[in-house]
Amino acid sequence: MFFERPELGEKALLVSLRLHADRECHDPEEFKDLAFSAGLDPVDLVTVNRHHPDPATCFGKGQLIEIRDLMDAVNVDLLLVDHELTATQERNLESKLNHRIMTRTELILHLFETRARTHEGKLQVELALLRHAQSRVTQGWTHLDRQRGGGLHLRGAGERQSTIDRGLIQTRIKSVSERLRRVVRQRAQQRKQRDRREIPTVALVGYTNAGKSTLFNALTEADAYADDRLFATLDPTMRTLQVENVGDVILIDTVGFIRNLPMDLVAAFKATLEEVTRADLLLHVIDSSLEDTESMQADVIAVLQEIDAAELPMIKVFNKVDISRRSSGICREGVSVSATERLGFDDLLQLLEKHFKITRQELNVRLAPSAGKIRAWLHELDAVIHESFEQDGTVKMTVVLTDQHTQRLLASKAVSLVESQPEPKIKQITHTRYSNVME
Repeated sequence: MFFERPELGEKALLVSLRLHADRECHDPEEFKDLAFSAGLDPVDLVTVNRHHPDPATCFGKGQLIEIRDLMDAVNVDLLLVDHELTATQERNLESKLNHRIMTRTELILHLFETRARTHEGKLQVELALLRHAQSRVTQGWTHLDRQRGGGLHLRGAGERQSTIDRGLIQTRIKSVSERLRRVVRQRAQQRKQRDRREIPTVALVGYTNAGKSTLFNALTEADAYADDRLFATLDPTMRTLQVENVGDVILIDTVGFIRNLPMDLVAAFKATLEEVTRADLLLHVIDSSLEDTESMQADVIAVLQEIDAAELPMIKVFNKVDISRRSSGICREGVSVSATERLGFDDLLQLLEKHFKITRQELNVRLAPSAGKIRAWLHELDAVIHESFEQDGTVKMTVVLTDQHTQRLLASKAVSLVESQPEPKIKQITHTRYSNVME
């Protein structure tokens, strides 16, 4: 955006940099999947070992020569480095190799940029890109050392290009942030409507490509985009799910997590991730066909901790049992399913029923003619089983409510129990109807 850099090609050489000081390294296969999911062509992958990164280029002189010769041999235009580089290191590498360099963080940002489809998703990705660019401008590139000369009627050498670029980026960040705040306010209104109707919300979370969107589509019979690539879903999608003895539940499909997810993305996707933090229950979808599920689960929990959602109730859903040959059904850790083969769904719905089952009671009440707002509220809750009108405008109703709504109803002076029943007639109701909130 603000940098003088070589053109971004599609054929890439991948370098997995392993530093002895690092306690853990990224998975090379995951790095290849990231490149493939971003629409790039990962031609080859090499591993480079170093005790410490070189301050100028990160790599040693001999390693640079080997990388340059390999790039020429396989005829690639792009070098992907599975490690973070300073702006100076990235600039020096591009100067010496005469090819575009992209770090793991920039690769993920590029992937999100190619995947953003909705207005909200594009705004979130743009904000992340701007924040990342802001940090690079601060550290400086070659053209940012120039000063813009004073023009007509101006004195002095003028402002540095870096100062101008930082101002442009900051202005754009403010503009995009304000547009995203409007999205947050709109989401808050939708949540108020759901809260008023006491409809439970369940958010699907998990490592990227664990099969969340496929499970979401299978459970709700929706057509949300799903693909066997990393980060197929960026925007939250909501649908209603019928759960026996509970009624409607709002199911939310969210963006997948990944190890060391860039904080610029976490911050930019705050509006999306807020749906996770406000959910009543999390379904942690796990790809049971992989060997390294424990570390992936830990990575998901780490992101949940970053957004203050790690303490929410959670059910582990081990997906892809048709591949892993793991038996479907309720297990000690949670439940095992296959989203593609629709295995274990009854057991999953059973756990949802057990978690959300609420005891409701049936009441016969009389509303005064002045209680129009209360009558409208009861209909909005879809709690009215029967109602009749008397000549003076009094309304007799049979309603089904939770304890909380019952207390609110009877607290009104315009509402009374029918004379023939001085005490509420209590009947245990295990199912009631709700109107759909999300289509």
